[in-house]
Amino acid sequence: MQVNLDTNLEKLFCLWYLYSLILHILHLSIRKMLRIYCDKNIYSLIKVNKKNYNHELKELMDELKDILIFTYSQAHHQDLSKSDSSFWEEDLLLLEDYVKDHYFNYDAIKKKTNCLLAKPTESFYDTDFSIAKNFLNPDNNLMDSLFATKEREEDDEFSKIAKNLFQNLLNIPIPNLHQTELTGKEKELSEKYLPNSENLTIGSVMEHFLKFGNKLLTDRQEVIGLKKMMEEYVNSDKYSFEKWKDQFDEKFKENFGGQSFTDLMKQTFEAVKDYNGYDKFVLFFNSLELHNVTKDKPLRKSQALESIHTDANHAWYASFSDVLVTDDKGLATKAYITYKFFEIQTKIFTTEEFLNNRTIFLQQEENDIKSFFKTLEFEIKNSLVLRNNINSFIENALILKNHHKFFNYFNRISHSKDSLKLYCQRHSNANFNMFREAKLLTDKLVTLFGIDVENKGYYNSEKDDPKDHMIRKWRFENIEVIFGIAFNNGGNCYCLDIEIAF
Repeated sequence: MQVNLDTNLEKLFCLWYLYSLILHILHLSIRKMLRIYCDKNIYSLIKVNKKNYNHELKELMDELKDILIFTYSQAHHQDLSKSDSSFWEEDLLLLEDYVKDHYFNYDAIKKKTNCLLAKPTESFYDTDFSIAKNFLNPDNNLMDSLFATKEREEDDEFSKIAKNLFQNLLNIPIPNLHQTELTGKEKELSEKYLPNSENLTIGSVMEHFLKFGNKLLTDRQEVIGLKKMMEEYVNSDKYSFEKWKDQFDEKFKENFGGQSFTDLMKQTFEAVKDYNGYDKFVLFFNSLELHNVTKDKPLRKSQALESIHTDANHAWYASFSDVLVTDDKGLATKAYITYKFFEIQTKIFTTEEFLNNRTIFLQQEENDIKSFFKTLEFEIKNSLVLRNNINSFIENALILKNHHKFFNYFNRISHSKDSLKLYCQRHSNANFNMFREAKLLTDKLVTLFGIDVENKGYYNSEKDDPKDHMIRKWRFENIEVIFGIAFNNGGNCYCLDIEIAF
């Protein structure tokens, strides 16, 4: 039988409108939801007693903190650990008021970024910052850095055996690295950056580069020296992002022997097979500054590579959210270039831009069922058709990219003869479900549609299983609405399935 979709949609809208009158919820608002990542300095601006306090910003963040998801990361803790410990508790409690327990952390052993449920007051004190400090201590030798032990703690038998084996490996001799035929600038650079001992071993070479790496991370002058060396080689005005914007890569290519910056980075990634997504991202980000593609002005007092590395981590963790808010021009610029290269769609806002979006944040809401379905009808007729569906959870359907993002989450519509499916498609880093999103969306849908068929009501974190594929179901006349988990292109998401029974 031929199905007239437009007729069925009109019928669907009619039924929903009548049902909404019965429930008396025509004027209940639907709250919006995004993942927002603010760097540490943004939270400093909303500390009431501080000199640079921004009342308007705090007001907006207070309005949003319970209707969207603010995320934070290990990079916030890295920043905080460098400050006076007397401020730690105050700053952590302020952060926790907004981010709650939406925590991102990179596991260097498993080489995986995890989305965890951990409050700042818990995750900060669970982190041993002394390990990193010991590793960066220039007075420590290679063995102390690689086999760090806690104070007054002795090595166990396994550690002693491992140390002996590794020490034997380090003692293996290798030839001198200096090339005698070098002259001029090349000779000067060789003498500056390569070990010059006549009796080199694997250990002495590793020790040399470890100390040099530590200097880059902790000594601002070493970073300045490297940038100056690059500047002497090629004037950065010929290719810098500040001057050439998105043409910088082509200009870099013109001035570096036909090799663009992105070509250089791709070759580096290919040469080191063990690089994962995090490694590539951070290396790309840091290299922008070291190659003078970007220049932080003025160079901050703390602007050693460790500071740039922390900015890289902020940008990385923000890539798992929808928006990065920062007033740090250096961070924003490098994040923009890096996101573009890795096809990450996280938006970057300054405080001013964040505030300018206040109306969108607070007014682009689903106010009632009637307007919800009117907007849905409009989007079905006017949205961009992306493709025929190839995913397993939606068959024989057109995939539409809707302009209006329902509940500020659903940004795709699957449109078939007898059903509509609203779901979310994000870029690869962010294309996964957060448990807190399940609660926020469920509570909004229950507020709009009323009690579900199983009478579960609002989301209960203790009773609801976050792995359940069907979270809530509503049934009205010949319309069935199912909210649950689905697969999208390359990941998973939450899906609102509206089906018409005949």
